[in-house]
Amino acid sequence: MQGLPLKTTLLRVAVQADHALIDALSSQTESLILSPVETSLEISARVSQADVILVDVTQNPTAALESIRTLQLDRPIHALVSAGQTAEALKAGATGAILRASSPLAIAAALAAVHESLAVVDSALIEQLMSAKPANGVTVTTDAVNDNLTKREHEVLGLMADGLSNKQIAARLEISEHTAKFHVNSILQKMNAQKRVEAVVRAAKMGIIHL
Repeated sequence: MQGLPLKTTLLRVAVQADHALIDALSSQTESLILSPVETSLEISARVSQADVILVDVTQNPTAALESIRTLQLDRPIHALVSAGQTAEALKAGATGAILRASSPLAIAAALAAVHESLAVVDSALIEQLMSAKPANGVTVTTDAVNDNLTKREHEVLGLMADGLSNKQIAARLEISEHTAKFHVNSILQKMNAQKRVEAVVRAAKMGIIHL
């Protein structure tokens, strides 16, 4: 996560985590307005008008993943995970995942990134994702992907790997944001991926792109 600039505007964050983590974030970062989740993640996020949501999956994985899965509020969700929980968190609906042991500054940088519509995964977790099987058990071969992806989709996939949002992809390729979104969705479908980061990691594993 090094090198990501922290957002200068304060971010309102609904945090479903223990008080030790919340205290650490409060004392070591100045870019976040934290609202601890005491009961319902949905209610807390709405009441606090959260810009982004942070959920610790490590303490009670079943409950945490269910909270992510059932959230009806259209806000990016970042998960704090331990080894082996990344794929589950992303499948549940998290926009990104970072190790629970990460520093408060790294967590703040990740929150700023997901708020900018980027899919963020801790570099230490990439290898784990690359070795994971598709959730629905359907295997997508390299030849099949190369045959199905258009030249433009290859370009979009490369920009996705660089961490660009749909808006940034549109600007780079001089196309509309709607068209960029269409290409991204087409890539996800052709690669049998539910998330941008899943498509990027799978493409890297196939050798289509290089991270």
